[in-house]
Amino acid sequence: MASNRPLSTRLGFHFAACATVAAAQAAHAEVVRWDCNLVIPANFDGLYINIATQGTGTSSTSSAGWDINPYGATTLNFFASTTAPNPTTTYLRTQTTGGPSRLQEGTAIGASGPFANSTAAVISATGVGSNGWTINSVNYFGFRFYNETTGAVNYGFGAMQVGATAAQRTLLFLSYENNGTAIVIPPSGPYDPCATSNPSASIGANTVTYRDDATVANVTACGGTIFRANYYRFTAGDAGSYTFQTCPTSGAASMALLSACDSSASVLACGTSACGGTGSTVTTTLAAGASVWLAVGKSTADANLGSTVPITVTAPPIAACVNAASAPFGISPFSNAGQTVDQTVLSAATGGTTSIIYKAAWYKFVPGVNGLYTFSLCGSVNDTKMALGTACPASGQTFQSLAYNDDTCPCSSGCGTGTTQPSYSSKMGAGQTTGIVLNTELTAGTTYYIVVGGFGATTAAVSGNLEITGPPQPNCPADLNDDGFVNGDDLGILLSQWGACASSCSADFNNDGFVNGDDLGVLLAAWGACP
Repeated sequence: MASNRPLSTRLGFHFAACATVAAAQAAHAEVVRWDCNLVIPANFDGLYINIATQGTGTSSTSSAGWDINPYGATTLNFFASTTAPNPTTTYLRTQTTGGPSRLQEGTAIGASGPFANSTAAVISATGVGSNGWTINSVNYFGFRFYNETTGAVNYGFGAMQVGATAAQRTLLFLSYENNGTAIVIPPSGPYDPCATSNPSASIGANTVTYRDDATVANVTACGGTIFRANYYRFTAGDAGSYTFQTCPTSGAASMALLSACDSSASVLACGTSACGGTGSTVTTTLAAGASVWLAVGKSTADANLGSTVPITVTAPPIAACVNAASAPFGISPFSNAGQTVDQTVLSAATGGTTSIIYKAAWYKFVPGVNGLYTFSLCGSVNDTKMALGTACPASGQTFQSLAYNDDTCPCSSGCGTGTTQPSYSSKMGAGQTTGIVLNTELTAGTTYYIVVGGFGATTAAVSGNLEITGPPQPNCPADLNDDGFVNGDDLGILLSQWGACASSCSADFNNDGFVNGDDLGVLLAAWGACP
């Protein structure tokens, strides 16, 4: 492949002596490391390197299919082949100009880049570095290249030892993931399962660094061995049932939940097979604030998990939402006094973006009949936000709202002095509240969760009335014995009708032909004296 940089006529060619990489071109995915220790000649040509074949040459024509070219007589520069099928840009660069960036341990090199090409020196003739490069140190750099042995673009990183001047440089090794996924620069030194710098797991989807050199951390547990286990700490939010799952993109993984970052720690829960047999999942109950360690490693000694593993943590819904006070149809007081936790919501009103409701207070409402409902905080003290949804979020997670508003108040009594307060309808249409996107009506018997709170982080406590209007509600339908109260007597009647209705059931509040949990929710929401 021809270069567009002027070259000398010297056509010397050699193959560098390097460490053997077993099964480097194997069909299965793996991290390939070439411990090449290549001294980069201090001249205008430098060294042309084919990463996949481990071929080198002192000109572009003497190293077929070359990918990268470190060079420079008194400086250190990087050139790259852009001839198809090579990528048009090669080196990872987080700055806006200059050559490759000097990368830190823990940096991921993958499709998101950003990649760029520049022949600007990363170390000048006077020893001044740019983009983080320094003399008398090992400098990591990232790259992507077309791997002719896999027929795909692969991502990797290299380590360049630079001496007292830019002309003193040795390429220590090149490492890449041969299945086209991202690779992470691992920490140097032996693996320490209890190091504070180790990545931790959090609620939701995680992609964490995996170190295959954790040879002293095999875990014998649950009737088997987790080979080269890495330890990831997790701290629970609310008490409840948590599920942890790993589904690696290559190889097969095992997992167990331990009480500490030690292979001899107590096993709290064993993983079971998941993801078609290549992954593992663990479900256990944790106390609020409890810290545990996920031991994740290879199912077999010869498996290859790559440089990262995915871990998904599913948490219980937050207690404040699950145990929310019931809001009746009509007018009832609300307040976020004493609340300290903010809630992020996915705002359907703003096209799928998120918004924060500060010092969130939770309420729930169960409609008695199907129809169009409007919720209003008009006349409240201080500026508010409000959102509505059907599923409580986990701690720290986004509330998937069906409707949201922070700035509309179409109420007959007028808005609070100096501010406009939120109100929203559950259905968008002509003449209805603007900015609300929800094209369905509320369903009788379904529990809807309402979160209200302040507009901003510095907003003082909000309070006022929550007004719920809509179609006329049944006159206390949960009072099945018509004594003016919804209590244990009515609960007994409901339980006696549990299941499919043979004809009509007085406890089938949502008229779906069954007495079940939906109807029980309606009864419990109406508990107490009838309005």
